[in-house]
Amino acid sequence: MDKRVVGTLLGIGCMWLWFMPWRQFSIEAFDFYQTGSHMGGVAYMLLMSSFAYAVLAWFPQPLPRIIVAAVATLLAGLFWLSYGESAAWGLVGLCLLSGVSLIEAIQEHSTFKRTEQAKASKGS
Repeated sequence: MDKRVVGTLLGIGCMWLWFMPWRQFSIEAFDFYQTGSHMGGVAYMLLMSSFAYAVLAWFPQPLPRIIVAAVATLLAGLFWLSYGESAAWGLVGLCLLSGVSLIEAIQEHSTFKRTEQAKASKGS
């Protein structure tokens, strides 16, 4: 599959997981869940970074995607760390998918660097 499509799907998947349960808590006999929209301003940065990753997948430079994916992975990991055992499946999935996005962007960057070096050595 084309790397642009994969990057777009990873960004859309992270945006979808932003709306899923992040934290589970109970009050008396009732179970409640909080999603990304309940977490505040930093969680909205996660949503925007996922959107930016999906858009940046269509640009030839992979370095901005590495930065955006690293920010998303760091923020999702911090949320997961702060919630501990009460973290729900949406946050865990978001953390894992943003990590996969980071790995994919790093692999794309190394491929991009190799092709640029090959072009430079051919031109010389």
